[in-house]
Amino acid sequence: MPSSSRDLSRPEDGFDVVLAGIAARGLAASARRAGLRALVLDLFADEDTRALASHVVQLRRHDGFALDPDDLLEQLGRHAGADVPLVLGTGFEDAPELVAQLAARFHVVGSGADTLAKLKDPVLFARQLAALGIPHPRLFPGAAPEGRRALEKRVGGSGGGHVRPARRARGAGWYLQEFVEGRSVSVLFLGDGEAARLIAFSEQWCDASDDAPFRYGGCAGPVAVEDARARQVADALSKLTGAVGLKGLASADLILHDEGWHLIEVNPRPGATLDIFDAPPLPPLLRLHLDACAGRLPELPLLVPGAGVEARAAGLFYAPAAMVLRDALPDWAADRPAPGTRIAAGEPVCTVRAAGRDIAEARAVLARRMDHLSRALSTASRAAAE
Repeated sequence: MPSSSRDLSRPEDGFDVVLAGIAARGLAASARRAGLRALVLDLFADEDTRALASHVVQLRRHDGFALDPDDLLEQLGRHAGADVPLVLGTGFEDAPELVAQLAARFHVVGSGADTLAKLKDPVLFARQLAALGIPHPRLFPGAAPEGRRALEKRVGGSGGGHVRPARRARGAGWYLQEFVEGRSVSVLFLGDGEAARLIAFSEQWCDASDDAPFRYGGCAGPVAVEDARARQVADALSKLTGAVGLKGLASADLILHDEGWHLIEVNPRPGATLDIFDAPPLPPLLRLHLDACAGRLPELPLLVPGAGVEARAAGLFYAPAAMVLRDALPDWAADRPAPGTRIAAGEPVCTVRAAGRDIAEARAVLARRMDHLSRALSTASRAAAE
């Protein structure tokens, strides 16, 4: 567990915000940009997270890359004040009960347990969308109808690693959703519990592995979406925000196609697009999150490609084989483990970032950096195997 020279027992060493999640480096960077002193609790305590935060607590892993609720509650009780804003990142999608526990003891700033349950329970979510007239994929309670493609997903899952083509869901904790063909995009937005404000659209892609064909690969933005369609999405998300009481930063995954669009999923927390949007011309996104949770939506125009707007891309680099990191990673890599860290095959090593004049250039730079990292780390993979 990383240590800090700051003495947490002294009042002058207080924090402005507490950030918790599986990986909270993006939130820590936004806090630093906003001038906020952050206490971070996550599973990795990466080197750049430690440099960005005032103090970092490495949490115990539970069942792979899940948060251990007991350890999280214990560490928060030990290090975090009850009145300091607590912002939750990834790792709480399937745990509304844990969010309720946290809200009872700490000052959670964001969507509550009830909102989370309504958005992440697939049946409740589909019913809510139907009631609001928002286009969405059908759920199949049994087998998919003949001739219909379907995806099996884990309830509350994130990251895409749990998604697979299937004819029938495997049982409790899983569901079957209609597959919708089209362009996969995500929209970052803010909610104040009553209305939503769109911030920017991004494109996303998969980095398929043998057992995870829809594993999350990365994102790039901003991308342009037809004005009429963007207005439809904004109206739909405002209706949904008011219906479920969504607050703060969130993202919605969409499929755009010739006939229109479908809303696939809503993640009611700050996510991966912090890496491409938490930079000028936008203000610090964590500050916008705190403001929206207090009922203040910003008067910001939708961020679109154009003059003066740099395109950015960020992708996850997964270990192709078991490895031991021998050297520090390049500056364009984020979520940097310390040299000597052992990483199993298929686990994320770091986030790779790139920028360009447009999306094509940003993704081309990202691809070159991914290739460079793959070649550079091949030695580490061989060393781990010997």
